[in-house]
Amino acid sequence: MSRIIVSGVGNGMGCNVSSLLKSSDHEVAIISRGETGRKVAETIGAHYSRCDLMKFDDTISAVSELAKKMGGLDAVVHLAGGFFGKKETVDVVPDYFNSALNNNATTYYNVVQAALRYFPESGGSIVVISAARSVYLNSHIGYAAGKGAIDYMVRLLAHELIDRNIRVNAVSPGFIIKEKCGKGDVQDALGQVGRHDAQCVSQAVKMFVENSLVTGQILEVDAGFSSQAPSGL
Repeated sequence: MSRIIVSGVGNGMGCNVSSLLKSSDHEVAIISRGETGRKVAETIGAHYSRCDLMKFDDTISAVSELAKKMGGLDAVVHLAGGFFGKKETVDVVPDYFNSALNNNATTYYNVVQAALRYFPESGGSIVVISAARSVYLNSHIGYAAGKGAIDYMVRLLAHELIDRNIRVNAVSPGFIIKEKCGKGDVQDALGQVGRHDAQCVSQAVKMFVENSLVTGQILEVDAGFSSQAPSGL
């Protein structure tokens, strides 16, 4: 059993990830900015701390509080992000660009900084949610910058932390159901258009948490869209 903090939890993907990890006999603690994360924690029987992950000192305090409650920390799964939306670059004003970049990349940096203080000598796992190409190519430059920063931080951290036996990986989802704990009346199939059940993402996260020999990987979970060449080539 691992002691896991899941940060940036909402009612879709974050709820689904937290629920699967808890049902897999891991001890789970949730961090969120709003009430949704607290409700998820109550529903699945997880620890909870309310925190704005954009604030460095608050993030340090929240992670410290939860790590102490669990008697340590073995893994972190970071889901905070947002700011997806179709915009042309000329329409992305500086404040919006910076908000999109920071809400993705800075929150990840803050959580990693906080978590590294509590991993044991035996190591641990850091998993972050990025975005498949089929998603960020349908968004805007700020969103792409945020997810791109995450991907390169994953690669650097995996290299830097290997001597501490800390594995660092990313799951890059396609379009996932946002409500009802990421579950819906969909039949997942390769190449299927539309949003997919978040369970496919949760299973990838669980694999990264539990597999002791995988690090530095960015796994796209998007029904195969990002692997397809444009038609006519």
